[in-house]
Amino acid sequence: MTRYILGLLIIFSTLYGYKEVRLNAVQAQGLGIKDIPIKNPSITRGVPFNAFIDFDNKDSTTQSSTFDVVVVAIYRREGEQIRQGNEICEISSNELNNLFFELENTQNKHRVAEEIAKKDKDLFQAGVISQREYQQSYLASRELYLKLSQLRNTFKLFGIDPDKPRGSFGFRVVASASGILSVAPKNTGEKIPAFTPYVRISKNNNLLARIKIPLSVSDYVLPGSRVYSEKGQYVGDVSSVSVVVDKNNNSITAIADLKEGVFRVGEIADVYIEGKQPKGTYIVPSNAVIKNAKDNLIFIKTPNGYAPKVVQIIEKRSKSFVIDGKGFKGNEQIASGALVALKGLINNIGVGGAQ
Repeated sequence: MTRYILGLLIIFSTLYGYKEVRLNAVQAQGLGIKDIPIKNPSITRGVPFNAFIDFDNKDSTTQSSTFDVVVVAIYRREGEQIRQGNEICEISSNELNNLFFELENTQNKHRVAEEIAKKDKDLFQAGVISQREYQQSYLASRELYLKLSQLRNTFKLFGIDPDKPRGSFGFRVVASASGILSVAPKNTGEKIPAFTPYVRISKNNNLLARIKIPLSVSDYVLPGSRVYSEKGQYVGDVSSVSVVVDKNNNSITAIADLKEGVFRVGEIADVYIEGKQPKGTYIVPSNAVIKNAKDNLIFIKTPNGYAPKVVQIIEKRSKSFVIDGKGFKGNEQIASGALVALKGLINNIGVGGAQ
């Protein structure tokens, strides 16, 4: 009976090659149809991507070792505000012990060589020894000074104060700058491989998102693309897109500068990226387009119902279509949802049907 009554309410008029379907809001809702704007930024978000939230380290300082080390004590944690010289942790390794022994040995040798060079200078000025003898002791002192400077700089690069390298358990790692501790050891006993930063100090609290993009959709992500949160709120923009493929998961990494939203460093968040959209097109959800014979149809909201319109699909994407925008003003509302009901009505299925 319902289908019969609905059939009586439908009046057809020729429009866009098909006939307009007259439905009121209550009838449309009963058929499971919703109206959406054809120009809808939220639809361009596509599918969600995993994003690792991290500090923006464009202006940061890192400290690492050229060989493996073990963390033996922790005094500061990631996220803390620190000042230059603050003790962060203590590390240890056989190589560090050997390097420290070499530092002490070179310091002692340099001290002796410097005293000899000073005495030889006095003897040369007094005419007791030749200039050549004085030059030899002076050059020996300078060579040891250069070696000592190199060893001291090596400790400084590791974040270890060469004037006070030893702590209670190992070698003291101190902050080489002031800022936010964005990377720090998490557990004692942790082994840190060579050339892996165990300390990173950021001079600001700006955040970024490292977003994994499947290679299959990477062409739609460009620098400048807007990034949205899981709730559809604007949070930032893509600043760069890597050209290097991660072969482990066949993806690339996009970096987004976060400007809005509440995020925590270290969390994995779902974000959406506004994809590249060809000029003169609209992106509509897949449930707003339906196939009717050879035609792809959308249904434009009219004062009395819906007007079918044939559209050209430019691209098929995940859960959406890119359609040619020719003939649209951009302010239209279109039907989405159970379009099979509207398709049936334009083909006279249901008119005078089951009672």
